[in-house]
Amino acid sequence: MPFRANLPNGRILLEGMGFSLERLQTGSKGAVSLPILKALLCAAASSLPFDEEFYLSTYPDIRKAHETGKIKDLRVHFVEFGYLEGRMGAPPEFDEDFYKTTYPDVAVAIAKGDVKSAFDHYVYAGAFEGRHASASAMEANRRWSELLRSV
Repeated sequence: MPFRANLPNGRILLEGMGFSLERLQTGSKGAVSLPILKALLCAAASSLPFDEEFYLSTYPDIRKAHETGKIKDLRVHFVEFGYLEGRMGAPPEFDEDFYKTTYPDVAVAIAKGDVKSAFDHYVYAGAFEGRHASASAMEANRRWSELLRSV
């Protein structure tokens, strides 16, 4: 299913899923079909920044698949697959000092020459480990974690 950047009217979307605004505001749980969930996640991912060169240079497997024609449209790949695989579509807002201070093991690894930079660590390992690129990202992730734990 190709991604859809444009969502339908919110009321139509809620009613189509069998919900009402009142029910949504109660905070109770509700079942959503996986195709609808995937479409919503893809719509959200389509609003994220995307940098084709970053995507190609960061993920050699994507570059190879694109060069061989297996991936024709890089943005569509990111929206429909890459985002859900945990890939980044563009360089994140990154605070080098915050990262090295918050994760002293990374600072030590950089000093020893085991890691090229804090940014490289974050992109290739830290994001997957649940580390935060900046104080604002840490706060946003904390809020999302609280919301996800509450359901």
